Amino acid sequence: MRKGVALALIAAVVSGVSVFINGIAIKLADPLAYTLIKNLGAFVFLAAIIFAFSEYRHFRSLSKRQWGMLALIGIVGGSVPFVMFFWGLKLGGAAVSSFIFRSLFIFAAITGYFILKEKPEPRDVAAGFIILIGNALLVSGDVALGPGPLLVLGATALWSVEYALSRKVMSDVHPRAVMASRMFFGSLVLMSFLFSTGSLGTLSDISAQAFEWLALTSLLLGAFLMSWYACLRHLPLLKAASIFALGGLVTVALEAAFLGKAVTPAEGAGLLFILLGVALVAAGISEAMRSAAPSAGVQLRA
Repeated sequence: MRKGVALALIAAVVSGVSVFINGIAIKLADPLAYTLIKNLGAFVFLAAIIFAFSEYRHFRSLSKRQWGMLALIGIVGGSVPFVMFFWGLKLGGAAVSSFIFRSLFIFAAITGYFILKEKPEPRDVAAGFIILIGNALLVSGDVALGPGPLLVLGATALWSVEYALSRKVMSDVHPRAVMASRMFFGSLVLMSFLFSTGSLGTLSDISAQAFEWLALTSLLLGAFLMSWYACLRHLPLLKAASIFALGGLVTVALEAAFLGKAVTPAEGAGLLFILLGVALVAAGISEAMRSAAPSAGVQLRA
């Protein structure tokens, strides 16, 4: 569990940096074309690691059912939600959409319960409410729930389903096989969507400057996948997703440092609530590890 917490913290930091950089870079190209190239770049990054460590053997023993699950993960997490998410942002309602996306841990609790049979502890439920309050305090602007936010809601729900499915599949499939498959099958679906909508030409419109940013964001996506999916092997989904909420603090700090964006008193209170909620989750994990240590010692002595 200690390893899981460390990996969740790394994933949160990488995600916070990635959100900040993507917020700048995505303005330089069509969102879906940008996402496709970024996902393909992350796939190449993961494939290079897999071949460097001769881990392609993990694919040889996969059954048809496992391949089917990996394809499903690619569709549910690596393609459809991206289309819904960016389409939703394009339709407007950025403030409430941001709140919905940052509340991923709520959906993670639901999918973790129904797909993984994980029962949230009272401490985790309390921490979730505290983080939710913090996220609400970060919202500014129009909070009307329209078509755009509803699409973002659907995308967030799909990502939570994908994380639960990935955690379940990783019980007998290597994490990097899951990561690479997510990017590969997801990219195929995104490419098919661009083709069916006659938007493949947007790929050639990406400027050299945008490709420079894409190289960085692809590496960040690869680093996020490696830390996040490894984390899911060691922590229950709700605990991992709650710690992941710290990524929002990293993004806010970067925006304040590099873009001069002032943090309002309400936003400052929101950040403190998120920190408190994550600290509560971490305290619960620490307590669980301490209570497990004596039991392990008794078993060893026996």
